[in-house]
Amino acid sequence: MYRAFVCLTVEHTVWAVPLAALVAWFSCHTALQLFGQARAERGGRSLVWLLGAAFSAGAGTWSTHFIAMLGYDPGVGVGYDPAATLASLLVGVAGALAALGLLRRARGTSGRLAAGLLLSLGVAAMHATGMQGVRVPGTFVWHPGLAAAALVVGSALSCAAFLMFRRRGERRSLIPAATLLAGGIVLLHLLAMAAAEVVPDPRAGDGADSLPRAVLAAGIAAVTLAVLACSALALVADRLRRMNGVLSGQKAALLASEERMRALTDALPQMVWVVRDDGTTLYSNRPFRAFFGARAAAYALRIELQHPDDRDAAAATWLRARAERRAFAAELRWRDPAGAYRWHKIVIAPALQQGGVVEWIGTALDIDDMVRAREALQVSEERLALALDASSDGLWDCDLATGAAWTSDRWWHMLGYAPGELPSHSRTWRALLHPDDRAEARAKLAAHLAGATPVFACEHRLRRKDGTWGWFLTRSKVVARGADGRATRIVGTHVDIGVRKEAESRIAHMAAHDALTDLPNRTLFRERLRRRLSETGRGEGACAVLCVDLDRFKEVNDGLGHLTGDALLREVAHRLRAGLSGQDIAARLGGDEFAVLLAAIDGPGDAMARAQGLVRAIGRPIRLGDQSVEIGASIGIATSPADGTDEETLMRRADLALYKAKAEGRNAARAFDPEMDLALAERRQRETDLRRAIARDELVLHYQPQVRLGQGRRSPGPASGGTLVGFEALVRWQHPSRGLVPPGAFIPLAEETGLVVPLGEWVLRAACREAAGWAYPLKVAVNLSPRQFQQVDLPERVLAILTETGLPPERLEIEVTETVIINDMARALTSLRRLKSLGIRIAMDDFGTGYSSLATLQAFPFDTIKIDRSFVSQLERRPAAAVIVRAVLGLGASLGIRVVAEGVETEAQMRVLIGEGCAEMQGYLFGKPQPVAQLATVMAGEGIFAAAAGRLVANG
Repeated sequence: MYRAFVCLTVEHTVWAVPLAALVAWFSCHTALQLFGQARAERGGRSLVWLLGAAFSAGAGTWSTHFIAMLGYDPGVGVGYDPAATLASLLVGVAGALAALGLLRRARGTSGRLAAGLLLSLGVAAMHATGMQGVRVPGTFVWHPGLAAAALVVGSALSCAAFLMFRRRGERRSLIPAATLLAGGIVLLHLLAMAAAEVVPDPRAGDGADSLPRAVLAAGIAAVTLAVLACSALALVADRLRRMNGVLSGQKAALLASEERMRALTDALPQMVWVVRDDGTTLYSNRPFRAFFGARAAAYALRIELQHPDDRDAAAATWLRARAERRAFAAELRWRDPAGAYRWHKIVIAPALQQGGVVEWIGTALDIDDMVRAREALQVSEERLALALDASSDGLWDCDLATGAAWTSDRWWHMLGYAPGELPSHSRTWRALLHPDDRAEARAKLAAHLAGATPVFACEHRLRRKDGTWGWFLTRSKVVARGADGRATRIVGTHVDIGVRKEAESRIAHMAAHDALTDLPNRTLFRERLRRRLSETGRGEGACAVLCVDLDRFKEVNDGLGHLTGDALLREVAHRLRAGLSGQDIAARLGGDEFAVLLAAIDGPGDAMARAQGLVRAIGRPIRLGDQSVEIGASIGIATSPADGTDEETLMRRADLALYKAKAEGRNAARAFDPEMDLALAERRQRETDLRRAIARDELVLHYQPQVRLGQGRRSPGPASGGTLVGFEALVRWQHPSRGLVPPGAFIPLAEETGLVVPLGEWVLRAACREAAGWAYPLKVAVNLSPRQFQQVDLPERVLAILTETGLPPERLEIEVTETVIINDMARALTSLRRLKSLGIRIAMDDFGTGYSSLATLQAFPFDTIKIDRSFVSQLERRPAAAVIVRAVLGLGASLGIRVVAEGVETEAQMRVLIGEGCAEMQGYLFGKPQPVAQLATVMAGEGIFAAAAGRLVANG
């Protein structure tokens, strides 16, 4: 390294090395520029550029070498051989040409490394050739290490320069690559010069034929100028190449843009055309040419194809637009190739240049479907407006983002306002909403807006202009939601339901109140009682239940008539109301039975005092028309929480107290006493006995005959006026100690305890078995309890019994009350239909005593209707009873259903029934229920019914 330092600082003048480096950098930069041009071109032009690049690189290397040699002073005189000096130039150019040619063909790193190495070898060869032409009075001695270092450093930098020239792109890597390449050439020269040492030799020539330094300097200057010319040429060529590239790109972009625009306009549904100001068509798209055909460019054709009604107006508008140099827009009709006129939306805009119109760009969109849809919509809106005017509903449409709403005139009129008298806004609806309805309405609206319900439907009250509150039904639906799912628009209707609400209120009142006295009925009373008991259960005071039963009412009702009895009940109801206060409530439970709820009492003594006050009030004489009657009242009292905390216990214990009051002489009030529960214990004992009776077969059946008078087959035997059609099976309990117990004494208990199910099955099996053994094929009627219809397999059980006993299904008639259907209509009707499909006859028992007998009759095709004994028993006293019986008989005749009258006990009743057209009857007049052993006499025609019927026939 010391030798190299000495060579650089001592043996070279100061100006030589920087000048040589500068020339080397310009030469390398020019060579790489020209090489880039050679790679961009093809064929012979590429070769020319490659030769220029090789000349620049080789000549520049040669100039670098000899500029440095001019500044080289080894301490002896230096001369230059002309031939060797010129040969070194040729060697440098040839080496550069070989290296750049290899670089041009290189495809990878190895090729570029080989090109760099080849260039370094060329530079070294040029240096060695040039040193051969140097004349000094001595000989050069070379240091191998420095010579090898020169070759390695030059090769490394040359390879790095070629690699960088590839990796970073030509323009970005030009300066760094030129710098590396120039550095490799300069360092190779300096290290090679450091490796050479002049050894004086007196025998060496004096160099008389050497090239003068001035000539060499001039040659170096000429070569350098040639390199600079190549550099300038390279710059000009690069600029031209780039400009050509830009222009080519712009041309290609323009062509692509035109093609895209052409493809776009051809793909558009509307027609597009461009015309000069004189009407000459410059361009038209495919829809335009397809519509106007071969003469699409003719301006006159476009005018000719316009609808005659549109031409004048369109022409006038077009002339104004041309004169004012503004866009023309119109809707007009053009005749299509099929000959039909279609509406088009025409827009023609001017293209201005330097204040003048150079061309017009027109578009035409076929809007025929839209025009016709718009016309249809207009007709539809007119119809809707007429419908809205005629409709009884108010309509509204609300923008949920702003609250602004449109409301129909009908909406305002329903509230008594003139349209627009209040702001048409959602806050108006909220302001008019009844305070008690706001929470429910807002909750339902929020649920619908959130998507939880398909529609918003709410019944609520709104304040009318006159200050009254009206009931309305609002139904609405969200019809638009934003991208986030939030509701943005809702429309709905507004219906006045005031009449319906009033009717519902009346119906609800009727359903919860007694029609005669307008007192709450049993259902409402129990509801109020449950509510009050829940309050007392939370420690909110005490209450009492009074069970009230009128004394001597039956005598008044029977003696003075039912109208008087009804008036009496109304007066009792009035006195009960008058004796109540606060939240107290009086109810009619049925007949002459009432109940009173004292909502707040100060103890049992307070309840007793108020009950005695009611006894005295009811006991005062009652003026009914021209008569004054006196009745009494027995009252049973049970308090809560002392006597019970649930309604059943409280009612039961009040009933027990009532029974005590009636047992002790009536017209008195009695409070519940725990000893009264002994009766409950007795009931439990009866329940146990009844279970044992069913298990031990202590039950027996009695049969009451059913007869048909004046028609049909006569019964066997001497009967002369009636026909025996069958028997109703009635159960009795043969108690071991109490004897024969009637059904009224244990059937209610069986119903309450559920024992009616096994009891009913026992009755059905026994009746079928005994009927199967009768001498005559008469029908047998059996009552089934509502509890039995809760069994899903009831039809199968009945069929199994028929199969077991051998009784034909057509001889069995099952009697049910409407309670069976009301309790669970779907299940009951399914069971009844399945029973009827087996051939079993179905009868409705106690018809007319329920809440919805007609609805029940409509729900199922019964075979028989049995008129309840309560109507039959009053035939002689109440004309209304005869009207009801006549109506039931007419209903049965219209529907083709047999009608049987129950409870016929007198010949007068029988005569009325026959006069009304009732042919079938049952009652004590024809025979009391009898054991099966005595049926043979009845079936033989010797029963009491034969005598009764015979007397009726004999008397006409």
